[in-house]
Amino acid sequence: MKPAALAQWQKSRALEMKRFVLLAGVLSWGVPMFVVMTFFVHRANLSPKMLAAPALIWLMGGALFGVAMWLLAERQYRKATSA
Repeated sequence: MKPAALAQWQKSRALEMKRFVLLAGVLSWGVPMFVVMTFFVHRANLSPKMLAAPALIWLMGGALFGVAMWLLAERQYRKATSA
């Protein structure tokens, strides 16, 4: 891990996992993917009922993405600081 990336991860790490997952996963990945995939790619059937399932799926996907990013970055950080 480069020194700049190490410093950036230390700032992100201070947020704690829940907040990081919310910001980096759900809000920065899940919500934009929901908007793009729902309103630009699959424009048919845009009733509130039809929006609920994709919204839930993309928000959960964003949370999983955030957790995966946290775990990968944390592993790299530990590897860089232990060596």
